[in-house]
Amino acid sequence: MSTQSFNPDSYKNGQEQEWDAAAAGWRKQWAVFETSAQSVNDRLVDLAEIKPEDRVLDVVTGIGEPAVTAAKFVGAGGRVVATDQSTGMLAIAKERVAEFGLNNVEFQATDAEALDFPEGSFDAVVCRWGLMFLPDVGAALSEIRKSLFPRGKFVTSVWGLPPVVPMASIPMGILQRELQLSPPPPGAPTLFTLGAPGAIESAFKDAGFVDVHVESMSMVLQFATGEEYTEFMRDIAAPINAMVNGQPQDRQTELWGMIADAARELSNSGGSISMPNETILVAGRRE
Repeated sequence: MSTQSFNPDSYKNGQEQEWDAAAAGWRKQWAVFETSAQSVNDRLVDLAEIKPEDRVLDVVTGIGEPAVTAAKFVGAGGRVVATDQSTGMLAIAKERVAEFGLNNVEFQATDAEALDFPEGSFDAVVCRWGLMFLPDVGAALSEIRKSLFPRGKFVTSVWGLPPVVPMASIPMGILQRELQLSPPPPGAPTLFTLGAPGAIESAFKDAGFVDVHVESMSMVLQFATGEEYTEFMRDIAAPINAMVNGQPQDRQTELWGMIADAARELSNSGGSISMPNETILVAGRRE
């Protein structure tokens, strides 16, 4: 059992450094990821009931989703504010917005647990795969709820529990076994913390959201080979890379080889890899 204590400030500093370091990889791989994730972006915007000319907040936007999707929908008369702690990831988001020719998106480097917007600033708030990285989800949800107009909606996605998210659970399972990793200290966020049955729904209700709705959908990633998959993960997966990079170089090579072999077990008859990942979508409304 882990005897470590959890320090939220140290954790946040580490997260910022890890995601800044991963930004170059996301610049390389964003099109691969977003091709698969676009259906999730579209559903988040749909569940949030975003309309033309709305004001929308995207919390923990990463490389700018679903901010970009929402910005296309609200049009020139609307506005999207996209926040993230990582300036490196925000730089990629800004490049994507420029590439799409959008001029209705504003970016802010902001801690999601300390949003500083006047009450009732937004018609809708969205967050894609970001809440699970926060030490104090309750604090973030309270800030998000306050930032909404009455009857405004917040919609988020979180990952399901292993093994239904092979994109992440394959490498994490191998690293836990091979490196004999200790469990995270109590209170430390994990990629799957909010995937436990009822966890995210309860958090919404505890924060005062009503009309809470939960559904699931699948995001399917496609790779030609196991090596293509591991290249993708080495480029984008900040938490996984943090585990591997502390090992000697030959051990790193061995670990990534094991991960590629495990991914190949999902190969179809043609040899390519189809990797469905279950995500949970949750919507709630401010009274």
